Amino acid sequence: MRWLTRDALSGALTPEEEEDRGRNWALEREAVRPRLHSGAGQLLDLNVHDAVIRSLRQAGPDVELRALIGDNQVGYQWLTSCYRNARLVIVEPGVETGTSLFEILCDEVTVAADETFVHSVITWPSGEFDVQFSSVDTSLTPADGNDRKAMFARANASS
Repeated sequence: MRWLTRDALSGALTPEEEEDRGRNWALEREAVRPRLHSGAGQLLDLNVHDAVIRSLRQAGPDVELRALIGDNQVGYQWLTSCYRNARLVIVEPGVETGTSLFEILCDEVTVAADETFVHSVITWPSGEFDVQFSSVDTSLTPADGNDRKAMFARANASS
């Protein structure tokens, strides 16, 4: 079951439904953690809220994601994730790579019935995608707020 959905983020749920959804997602997250291996567990520990996705693409049997994560308070880092034996699925249109910037609102990691992993991501202003994969390599490199400003300046210049 998907716990984090666009309706849950848009205020469409009652406060009680929102509280139940949050509590159930926290329980599910801790239940799935021991089943995550091959790098998938690292995804649970990354704070990607408001991350700006620079690139997302299917590259042969892999999916590559590069995003600027962080904020002024904690600092910025470039996240590079290479999902192995992966498939990128656009669940909701709006995630057109290479045409504009989009930010991550929330994400969740689950285990599929075939024991592969699924990283589900909801983006702003629209869009949602899943990456189904068997393993993932993630790396973080230092960045700063100027990288974020430069990305938005380039996007605004090309609009």
